[in-house]
Amino acid sequence: MVLPSAVYHTRNPRSSDYYHCVEDYFEIFVKINDEHSSRRYGFWRPYLEKGIYRYLDCGNLHNGFARVKCKDCSHEYLLAFSCKLRHF
Repeated sequence: MVLPSAVYHTRNPRSSDYYHCVEDYFEIFVKINDEHSSRRYGFWRPYLEKGIYRYLDCGNLHNGFARVKCKDCSHEYLLAFSCKLRHF
């Protein structure tokens, strides 16, 4: 039995509901955070905002990519740069 070769599927972060939620409501969240959360959770930490915006740019070909090409069959694809955030 011959197993099919692995196929690379490009990531499309903008298609997820989570991405849309963050994109649509993050700025509102930042604005109201002081009123609703600062007493309980502390002040807003700027690195959080930087991380969110890096997440929104992650996997977007417009922000840079590498062209990956197989030397044997010449198949190629574009691999979008990652924000490298695993903790968000």
